[in-house]
Amino acid sequence: MKRLLLFLALLAPYLSAQAQRPGRPITTIPQLTDSIERIMQRERIPGLLLTLVTRDSVLFAGGLGLADVAQKKPVTPHTLFRVGSVTKPFIVVGLLQLIEQGKLSLKDELRKIAPEVPIDNPWEATDPVRVVHVLEHTAGFDDMHLNHVYNTTPTDPRGTAVVQVFRKELRCRWRPGERMSYSNPGYLVAGYLLEKLSGETYEHYLAKNVFRPLGMPDATATLRPASDPKLARGYTYADGGYQPLSALPIYAGPAGSVSASATDMAQWVQFFLRDFRTPGGAALLQPASLREMETVHSPLEARAGLQTGYALANTIVSQKGKVPFRGHNGGIEGFTSMFAYNRELGLGYALSNNGAKPLTTISILVRDFLLRDYPTPPPPPTLPLDAAAIAPYLGHYQSAAPRNALTGFSTHLLGGISLEQSGQLLTLKPLIGAPDTLLATGPLTFRISSQTQPSVALTRDRDGELVLISPQGYALKAGMWWWLPPTLFWASILLATTSSIAGLIWIIYALRKQLPRPQLLPRLLPLLATVALIVVVFALVSLGGNVAAAGRISFESVLLFVAPLAFAVLTLWGLVLTVRRFRLFRSRVVAWYLLLTYGALGLIATVLGSYGWLGLQLWSV
Repeated sequence: MKRLLLFLALLAPYLSAQAQRPGRPITTIPQLTDSIERIMQRERIPGLLLTLVTRDSVLFAGGLGLADVAQKKPVTPHTLFRVGSVTKPFIVVGLLQLIEQGKLSLKDELRKIAPEVPIDNPWEATDPVRVVHVLEHTAGFDDMHLNHVYNTTPTDPRGTAVVQVFRKELRCRWRPGERMSYSNPGYLVAGYLLEKLSGETYEHYLAKNVFRPLGMPDATATLRPASDPKLARGYTYADGGYQPLSALPIYAGPAGSVSASATDMAQWVQFFLRDFRTPGGAALLQPASLREMETVHSPLEARAGLQTGYALANTIVSQKGKVPFRGHNGGIEGFTSMFAYNRELGLGYALSNNGAKPLTTISILVRDFLLRDYPTPPPPPTLPLDAAAIAPYLGHYQSAAPRNALTGFSTHLLGGISLEQSGQLLTLKPLIGAPDTLLATGPLTFRISSQTQPSVALTRDRDGELVLISPQGYALKAGMWWWLPPTLFWASILLATTSSIAGLIWIIYALRKQLPRPQLLPRLLPLLATVALIVVVFALVSLGGNVAAAGRISFESVLLFVAPLAFAVLTLWGLVLTVRRFRLFRSRVVAWYLLLTYGALGLIATVLGSYGWLGLQLWSV
């Protein structure tokens, strides 16, 4: 008997592995968690919050892996994870409560209910910023600047003081209520409205009116959760191991300060599945408010008939699979999170990991498990293509709603997207990447062939311009010369590269004294300017792994201030020298090549300057 037990014990791992072979359906939660743990090991995820619920029961609310790697502390049902932007739906629930109490409405103008908020809106007379624009990211605000993400000071500005931190971001870059562009400062304003109209800090309001009524025992919106012993450590994987990260507070707390456990998230997801009722059956909000939260109100695509965009901190988190799930994603230093639900089927889940890793693979696995007993629905009907309706819209489009103003120059690099017709097929073709086939759901609305709901619309803005709205974002139709900016930009990069290689060769000539001194600087300055440009990229990448360093004087932030200016100065200096010494060049080919190179470098400097990169002083709040 003992030998049999020993044999079975040795055989168990093999049998388990056979049960979890790729391709085999996962039918039990132990099989699911086993598969997830394999993914965690492969993708370097130290710990995971996992919640699986139906409308009436909790299938699983716990954790996998480690909350603290050094202490080998496991994730438990009450381990707190920083859920980042999953905070935003909580803020919306609070504001919906105030709306039901008659204290404000979605249509209220911010200048009337909060004139102290420093919004710069050139269209104020005709298109004021309204509450709904803030909640749907359609006010046109810039996203938070790098130095306004994490607060490295010992105190947290509150009220109008913290709103003033974001005064540069609270500028409408286009007419409010047309283009969706994700903006965390907008939710800082939303949290300020919650505080002003309730008379409480948003943390206290959420604790009293949302967390506790829903039975969320661990949830907190505190800006500084690091001292909480239940908080998981955030990590990044580098140099062959997990490196711990500091749990820094953020400036825009209402946009991302909530921390929650698996137990908390089970109640939160069921809150949506139960039509905004508490576990005891009390209505925390009316079902009409839930429908309001899931409805896209303000952007152009809503007026064009689409409802697959960003509503009130609520969106479709995945269009692929048997059925869509609604919810919200979140990311903050060391953590990536999401929650998702389908009210029709009464199913939902929540995930968070403390390795800042994407949740895509695990999320697909969880959805497939939850939907394992549901048949695949037939594909939605496709309408014939209305060639006459789409004819004016065919052509090339360029992105017109960048999330960050600083990165708007990417349109010069990526070149936009083309809408093309071939027979009864309509395709979206990016300059780089695979095209998407569009299937008509209306005269000017379409779904991508791999999705079940329409997510593409053709329409016109208030100025009569042709607009393409797709999962790639908001784009305006470009003219016939659309190819010129990306072509010139990439040609400029090519010239900067070749002139740098030539500069290295000319250094050798100079050391051998085979180069006249007056020609030396004009030949070498393109190399130095290109090095300055490379330093900009290096500093930016470095800050991407240490955003907290942007808010203070640091090596990276100083480089981002100095290097673009040095690039512009070196370019101008070289151009002036080349023009002055043009006749001294023995080779006219070299002289004209240098002039062309400085023209290219000048184009790059002009583009960078127009998007705010010259004199970029991040450390000044």
